This record gives sequence, C-alpha cells and structure tokens, in this order.
Amino acid sequence: MTVKSPEMGSSLCLKTIMRTKFLITLLTLYFHSSIYSQNLGESTWGSWNEITSSNRISNKFSVNGSFTNWNYETTLNKPQLILGIIGVNYHFNKKISAGFGYASGNIDTSFEVNEVPDILENRFLEQVVYKHKLFHLNWSHRFRLEQRFLEYEHEDLLIHRVRYRFKGKQPLSELFFVSFYDEIHFNLNEFVFQQNRAYLGIGLNLTEHSNIDLGYARHSFKTKSFNRISLQLNLKYDFRKPKHKLAQL
Repeated sequence: MTVKSPEMGSSLCLKTIMRTKFLITLLTLYFHSSIYSQNLGESTWGSWNEITSSNRISNKFSVNGSFTNWNYETTLNKPQLILGIIGVNYHFNKKISAGFGYASGNIDTSFEVNEVPDILENRFLEQVVYKHKLFHLNWSHRFRLEQRFLEYEHEDLLIHRVRYRFKGKQPLSELFFVSFYDEIHFNLNEFVFQQNRAYLGIGLNLTEHSNIDLGYARHSFKTKSFNRISLQLNLKYDFRKPKHKLAQL
C-alpha cells in the first residue's frame, strides 16, 4: 500500500487550482470577446470551435474523428461551417502514418442573412503524417488530398484540393504548452491558391487523455481574411491491451 506524503497532496491540490484558474480565465476571455466584437464583415471577430478524438486500437491502426464549427461572430448566431470527419490510419512506425477518411458538412459563404441555401459538402480524403523532434519541439507535417463534392443551389461541383500543414508544440510545464501551425490549401482542378490557416495558442493538459487549446487563428482566402478566436478540445485514447509480464515462479 502506497501512502501519499503531504507534499504530494499539496502538489496535486496546487495543480487542480491552477487548472481551475486557467479554465476560468479562458472562458472569461472567450465570452468577453463575444460581447464586444459585434462589427460587420472582415472586422468582425469570429469563433473557431473544434473537438478532436484520436483512438489507437492496435499497434498498426487508429481511428480519428473531429467536429468543427466556424462562426462569423464569436457567438453561435452566424455559423460559417459545420463539418464532421471520421478516418482510419495505418501506422508504419512511430513517425509515419497514412490514412483515409470521410467528411460531411455545410458551408455558409455569406456573412449577411439571405435566402441563399448553404453549400452541402461530402468529402473523401487521403493523408500522410510525419512526426519528429527538432530544437526540442514536437513537429508534425500533414500532407492531405481531398475530393470535395459540393452541392450548390443550381449545380454540383467536384473540387480536388491539396493541403499541407506543419505544426509545432512546446511543453512549458506538466500542465501548459504552446502550439502553433500553418496550413496552406490549393485547388487542383486549376492549380490556384484557395486558403491559408495560421494559428498560435496556449494549451492546458486537463488529464492524461485530454487537453484544451485556446488561441488566435488567421483565416485567409484570395480576397478576404478573418480573425478567429479558436477553442479546441482534444481527446486521445489508447485501447491497446497492456503487455502482461510473465509470472515469476
């Protein structure tokens, strides 16, 4: 039987207090911006909310999913994008994996309220991810191909798209970390720039299997750009059976 020392109890209590204070600060900043950021057009601060889940089911395979909600404002009154993704990945080793997936969602391309229906999208995707360490940072590079089946009011289109994302993460302590990424997109029907997403934020490890990430995202298109407050909850689980040690005789 293991007896916890008073020092261990104090350390756990301090970590709990720090987590609570950090979450209160995040929520205060998030909702404060929703009250004082009601402008029009590109000057309006919007929100970018996402839940991701990564689930390792064997040494070689994992299943991932995400739900994304973009909004033209920091409240949920004017959604820009709602998208759900599910995928399967094969892990060649600790650094390299490849996968495919399916996404479904709808897009509102206009900030103003109108009678134009949202664009409906069904998407297939294929990707390769490479992870490594450099300058004490954890890096990942994701190369993704997409086949986007878009349903407009009067026509349907198939858009092929390629995107590349590099992402860095630097732990600050057992609780906190800094993360950043940039992802550029090109349409392949005619090779043209489609959009770019840049992000910088700070995160908090909630548990062994979850963390929360809050920061600033810049979402740029060919003719317009948007400022976004990004809030992300990341879940990570490992369902592999632990290796059993041989019983000693």
